[in-house]
Amino acid sequence: MRLPRSAYLPQRTTPSPSPPLASLPFLLSFTAALFTQHAFTAHEDSITHEDHNHPRLNGAFEVDGGHDLEIYEPEFAGADRSIIGRAGEVIPALGNNAPGIQNIDQSASQYWTFPSTTLFGPNSPQTPGLPSYFEGQNVSVTPDAPGEIELYISLTTCQQPLAKAPNPTGSPDQLKLYVSKSSSNQQPNENNNDYIVLVDGGFGWLNISVKDDVYFGVYAPANEGYDGVYNYQLTASIDGFYASSYSDPNVYFVDSDTNSALLYTKNTTSTMNSTNSTFQQWMSRPPVFTLFVQNPDNPSILGLQNSVCGLQNLAQIQGLPNVETVMTAAGDGLPKQQFYVKNLNGSSTYYAIAAMIGNSTDFGSGVVGGGGTVWNSANIMTKSC
Repeated sequence: MRLPRSAYLPQRTTPSPSPPLASLPFLLSFTAALFTQHAFTAHEDSITHEDHNHPRLNGAFEVDGGHDLEIYEPEFAGADRSIIGRAGEVIPALGNNAPGIQNIDQSASQYWTFPSTTLFGPNSPQTPGLPSYFEGQNVSVTPDAPGEIELYISLTTCQQPLAKAPNPTGSPDQLKLYVSKSSSNQQPNENNNDYIVLVDGGFGWLNISVKDDVYFGVYAPANEGYDGVYNYQLTASIDGFYASSYSDPNVYFVDSDTNSALLYTKNTTSTMNSTNSTFQQWMSRPPVFTLFVQNPDNPSILGLQNSVCGLQNLAQIQGLPNVETVMTAAGDGLPKQQFYVKNLNGSSTYYAIAAMIGNSTDFGSGVVGGGGTVWNSANIMTKSC
């Protein structure tokens, strides 16, 4: 029986719950070298996440029977073009943990398949694990059913159309993902599908048991008042989710002054013994998490707040020199990651979104968990000037 393997799983398999962080005074005791973060932009009043436990292309057009719209059929290097769809079109095939990356115009549909040869093919290589499970990490394993394979599907939006008017308050509609398990329906759409995947904040997911080719339809809605295209990553994996999103925050506001703030992640282990090997491994390794910070007055990430690539592309504040980070055991004596955010405005509120780039030890195509993880936002409040 094959079990899906997650590359960000720890080397030890016993979870260690950690106590919540205490309220701590503002402090800046950095004990290791500072590491670079990744940047971000705007947000909505309340950014929420669904609880997800969990090659560029060129080509020709055809008519989409589901929406009666012109659609884009991609052609790209490296795609398996042996899958023939309706009316003789070739449907590009996804590889295991290898995202199909594509721009899509509004009112257009694009189609993909995950062939059975890949479904029953080899797993992706494992990467080194973390020293232990960390608080807030929720890893689930679904055994394969007899004669079937559990397939993990994720759709991540990296770019979306931009508002024509200045100072927009909303965001364009989300992409739609339709899934078919039938060779008689190789171009699933709104009216003919086996599954509809909900996309929220630029991220959608589904895991299903399958035993044959699987087909996908990505549809980009029309948005009045918005110009431009969507860009997305569609990934299927027999190992585990390529990308993830969690509904709980993984970072907490500790203290601030008029133009900077201190935040901690949840504890990465429950052991307080500094001679313990797990404690030492966490304290000596590079920081695992990155931080995106956004002023709610800037809505640039609204609609992409659950997407690592969306945040990387658009978040206001990320990385040096504005975000410094280090592992620390300050406060309660337990390992955690510390963020020091600078150049903020006084008397202001910001959203802080913790994320993991890839699976913490590797990222990108071919890597289990290579699309990264996003947690829900926490608030930062700076003091009055």
